[in-house]
Amino acid sequence: MKFSATSRRALMLSACLSLAAPMSFGPAFAQDAAPPEDDEIYVDSQTVIVTATRATPGGAQDVKHFRSIALDEFSEDGLPRASSFTVEGLLSEHDLILPSKGGCEQLFCVSTHAMPASRTDDEHFVGIGFESGIDAEAYRAEPLSLIAVVDRSGSMGGEPITRVKEGLHAIVDQMREGDRLGIVIYGSSTVVHQDVIDVENNKAALHAAIDGIAINGSTYMEAGMKLGFATAFEELEHSRGKTRLMLFTDENPNVGDTSAEGFMGQAIDGSRKGVGMTTIGVGAHFDGALATKVSSVRGGNLFFVPEEGAANELFATEFENMVGEVAQDLVISIDPADGLKVGAIYGVPGELIADAGSGTVTVTIGSAFLSSKGGGIFATLEGEGGVSELAEISVAYTDAVSQKREADADTVLVSSEGIPANLAKAELLVDQYVTTTRALARFHDKGDAKGASKLLAGLSKRIAASDFEGMESEVELVDGLAAKATKLAHLAGRTLPSDLYGDWKVVRHRGVEDLSRGDLIEINDYGEFITERTRGRDKGEEIYQEFAINERQLHIEDTGLVFDYRVRGDRLTLRNRLDGTEIVMRRDTT
Repeated sequence: MKFSATSRRALMLSACLSLAAPMSFGPAFAQDAAPPEDDEIYVDSQTVIVTATRATPGGAQDVKHFRSIALDEFSEDGLPRASSFTVEGLLSEHDLILPSKGGCEQLFCVSTHAMPASRTDDEHFVGIGFESGIDAEAYRAEPLSLIAVVDRSGSMGGEPITRVKEGLHAIVDQMREGDRLGIVIYGSSTVVHQDVIDVENNKAALHAAIDGIAINGSTYMEAGMKLGFATAFEELEHSRGKTRLMLFTDENPNVGDTSAEGFMGQAIDGSRKGVGMTTIGVGAHFDGALATKVSSVRGGNLFFVPEEGAANELFATEFENMVGEVAQDLVISIDPADGLKVGAIYGVPGELIADAGSGTVTVTIGSAFLSSKGGGIFATLEGEGGVSELAEISVAYTDAVSQKREADADTVLVSSEGIPANLAKAELLVDQYVTTTRALARFHDKGDAKGASKLLAGLSKRIAASDFEGMESEVELVDGLAAKATKLAHLAGRTLPSDLYGDWKVVRHRGVEDLSRGDLIEINDYGEFITERTRGRDKGEEIYQEFAINERQLHIEDTGLVFDYRVRGDRLTLRNRLDGTEIVMRRDTT
């Protein structure tokens, strides 16, 4: 439903704190990994990103979506949920490269550093870095066949599809001799919008095809991915180098198989056949939880485009890296010294390992990509101190090009040469992630705005007291959340009408565009006002908006409309006293 032409704002999305495919305790799936001993614990995860002397984990390569909804000035009446706030995404936004330990003549060499944990007496904080002997420029220069799969459903109308086209135009401008591009579009129907052709000498035609993408109906993402992968498989014999699928979407499927498992299965099968998938998220109601799961499987990664101009910046800096898969089926093993155990692992999909015991902990990771930044993988070791050798850390992997299996190992030592600044910075970022997610859970699960405010205020002080470079965006994020939590704590005694929330059917209306009798409207306590069209050519389209509320009035955000509301029995009336705009609804019990 459109109350004005103004673009819709980001939604406060509801999801669990799972970062990607959940960690599970069971057999590792790496190709040549030795079977676990009785005291080993295997943890399945998915993606890490690597470049010469640098590594940053994925699926999610940023937390831009979370920042956009957390700092939305029109969402001051609630705290966001942490569906797209991932520790790997947060770390990947920072260059956390650790000091080198020497030359490396293979794809990965392990380089580790340790420091006493700053807030716990019996812990060590360990950084696991990767050095590399690969020629990154040679990987980037390999020709690419790219299949762009574009969501053109109703929810992508306006700003989202504009961001998608902006990104596709930027890709065409960057592609080089030998590169090929095709476009699949999906909505209510799924078609090959542009056959795969050489980019060289065809850029004008490709730009015209991008401009010709039009919005169409529902979100049949299952069919879009199937046709996209089928097109990519056909392209394998014509490709001059690597072949990849790039999905542009707000991740809100509503037709066919809409489960994360179904999409993940398609992506894993594609990777096994030689086609990985990059997800580019767009849109105010982007489903960060679903996107993180889908993009974190073997061969996958995820980026988000939050605003106008961001697509150009993203593809200018990361395009060659996001399609540059260099290794697969990595197995990272941490073998603690006697008296120590692994407390937690941060930076791989799947938040942490709790109370893993004193045996070897092995993390299996699906793929590795080139990267321009040096995020990292970090762990805590718990137990009595006094030992100089804390753990043995090893990595085994398959080279994505040669398919050769290689390995390396390093001993984690108590540092005698001072603490690397980036290791201490990484510990603060992990603190930020853990404290923020605890604060959001306290607010949403327990309704404790005061407790959330206290946690965030303490975190803000710790960040302010540090002198690390590049933390300005973190100060802005934490202070913004703390201010909202404080405001909510002051309003904690106010009672709002729970009978307003629920599912409603439009009985009559006047003065409202794009609304029909019989349309369904959901008003929920996450601050979402969701309209489902039930008639005409837009049947099945869902329109997401946000609202703010007090004891008497409801404001649809991004519009100038403020409604007085009244609930009587099974009827809800919204009326704007200034211009007479009115919506009358009956509670939907079907």
